[in-house]
Amino acid sequence: MTTDPEQEIEQLRIKIRAHDRRYYIDNAPTLADRDYDRLLDRLKQIEAAHPQLITPDSPTQRVGGEPLGEFRTVPHARPMLSIDNTYDAEHLTKWAKRCFESVDPALQRIDEKIREIDTLEERLKGKRDKPSQEKRQQAKAERDALRAKREARLAAAAEDGYALADGYLAEPKIDGVAINLRYEHGTLVLATTRGDGNEGDDVTQNIRPIRSIPLRLATSTHWPVPDVLEVRGEIFMTSRQFEKLNRAFAEAGEESFANPRNATAGTLKQLDPKMVAERPLEFLAHGRGEFVGQPFQLHSQFLEALAAWDIRVNPAGSHCNSIYDAWSFVTRFETERFDLGFAVDGVVIRVNRYALQRQLGTTSRFPRWCIAYKYPAEQATTRLLQVDWQVGKTGKLTPRATMQPVFVAGTTVQHATLHNLGEIARKDIRIGDAVIIEKAGEIIPQVVRVDLKNRPPRLPPIEAPETCPECQGEVERETDENDKETARYCVNPECPAQLRERLIHFAGRRQMDIDGMGEKVVVQLVATSLLNSFGDIFMLHERRAELLQLERMGEKKSDNLLAGIEAAKARGLDRVLVGLGIRHVGSTAARVLAAHYGSIDALMDASVEDMQSFQVAGQESGIGPEIAKSLHTFMHSEVGRHVIQELREANVRLDVSQPDAAPHHLAFSGKTFVVTGKLTDFTRDEVHALVQQHGGKTASTVSKKTDYLVAGEKAGSKLAKATQLGVAVLTEAEFAKMIE
Repeated sequence: MTTDPEQEIEQLRIKIRAHDRRYYIDNAPTLADRDYDRLLDRLKQIEAAHPQLITPDSPTQRVGGEPLGEFRTVPHARPMLSIDNTYDAEHLTKWAKRCFESVDPALQRIDEKIREIDTLEERLKGKRDKPSQEKRQQAKAERDALRAKREARLAAAAEDGYALADGYLAEPKIDGVAINLRYEHGTLVLATTRGDGNEGDDVTQNIRPIRSIPLRLATSTHWPVPDVLEVRGEIFMTSRQFEKLNRAFAEAGEESFANPRNATAGTLKQLDPKMVAERPLEFLAHGRGEFVGQPFQLHSQFLEALAAWDIRVNPAGSHCNSIYDAWSFVTRFETERFDLGFAVDGVVIRVNRYALQRQLGTTSRFPRWCIAYKYPAEQATTRLLQVDWQVGKTGKLTPRATMQPVFVAGTTVQHATLHNLGEIARKDIRIGDAVIIEKAGEIIPQVVRVDLKNRPPRLPPIEAPETCPECQGEVERETDENDKETARYCVNPECPAQLRERLIHFAGRRQMDIDGMGEKVVVQLVATSLLNSFGDIFMLHERRAELLQLERMGEKKSDNLLAGIEAAKARGLDRVLVGLGIRHVGSTAARVLAAHYGSIDALMDASVEDMQSFQVAGQESGIGPEIAKSLHTFMHSEVGRHVIQELREANVRLDVSQPDAAPHHLAFSGKTFVVTGKLTDFTRDEVHALVQQHGGKTASTVSKKTDYLVAGEKAGSKLAKATQLGVAVLTEAEFAKMIE
């Protein structure tokens, strides 16, 4: 009797995946390693004899492929935002209070009534007749009663620990490397690092060898496998495996890693997946990115589904009814975390119900619906020897401390940032002081405080430079609301240090990504006056002969640099905005602004008020007043206009590239939708998602560029404006029919 190879392959894969689950997910293996290896070897033999039956999700395909030349950068379908931090119970409670105030229906009704009273009083303003005065008195009494009711509601909520519907989830914050795993129809197709939050490195080849990450999702009767699932979590190395790896490095005479996180990051950066397979890494999931499938009401349900699909979640997590329960978990877990066998530096607390998460929204950097409590970092004492002042791309003078070398959190530290002059004054730091340092986030060394008991006598305060340490130009003092000096800035626009730092930033990988224009090359080009502005970068092709005269700049290197500059012209508006180094405008804000305005001309026409008030998918954009004011000031300054004109003349792309995800054959390609009113068949987010899925765009306001308005009940002013402008208006049923 002959065995059907296709059938045997499938049976072997099912068996191997089942044993992988018992070993890596359930931590309860039922098969000896030798027997497991026999199953895997048999599968390899049959697939070798029938290569046409090999599939990417086969257990034999975890390690394979040629070493990469470099990692490609890919955009995230949904931004990978950071999580805001807190370090004490008071701030954690304030966060919970903000969440409660934003979503509690009773408080929202009270606030709405107070706004109605404020509107009435505004209409009565200046009227002195008796009825108006009586109405004002009545309005004041009603507002006072409502405010008292509001305070009573908040006081009761504080007693209950700001309890929310379905509570909070608390789980260990693993000190690892953030990763996004994308599954399509149950198969792993992509793994990307966080990068700058908007795009990251494709490390799929290096993720496949990690046994705790399934290449194919398990089926579940209760939780259907979604069409698209992006799982977010942490890649890490256990303490035992880290020690084993370092012993092997020591025996080979190689330099060991400082800590497990460095070892994990270094492993994921390997270009050869076979080397990754030799270093055991682990994965635990905690969140999600893009999701297309049966919706979840709660994050706890999503975690249950992940476990059913054979994706590991942290077993040490806890459901908490109130923020006080969450704090109890934080304090209890501070000692328990050392028994986990891997590095944990805090606890992440999030709102459990997804509807409340949507209400709370996000800033340009953080979700408002979660926060990370960080345990105190490891500290060490050393002595401050000197302070040097460095000039950044905005002209800010930043003090850098040089100290006696000291070992802290896995590495020897000799330098640390002192942030700014205000921070030096607040902490009363003086050269010669004994100082306590720690690593912020276990990475960046900083001076926490001074050991005043061990201060030598007569140490003078630190004085900031009266002139720029680079160009000896004039410096400008920045003060706080109490008129205390906090920082100094070099105001010389031709300061070589500023120019150098701005150009290094502009050419960087996360900005214009100019291949061949690293820090050393920029320094060389500035020193020889080949670069004096952003526009000069794009004129270097006319100075090729001068390039060739530079040290270590042969023909091949010069041509590669010029090709890199030419390629950078097409990066698009968001990369240009972040590359210009405008104060407060980071990569997330640049992406949001570019997507909304579409071109540099539209952005220059926008007012400060417009920049800080527009919405994205029905939620706040996260562009606050500081970002809006800083960007508007730059755009309308003489320097800003000159820079933009230079880039325009160099044919640098100053608008938004059309995404590949919306080809012309999709139904809504090139169409803009606005949603308004109370919907019954869809949520607003569902309409936005469907429009984008079919190639369209969504906007928050009706204009001449709007193609369709999807209108629910009580549509209001947007419906009136759409009618006035002749915009097509769709009911939910008509929209659903278009989708079909």
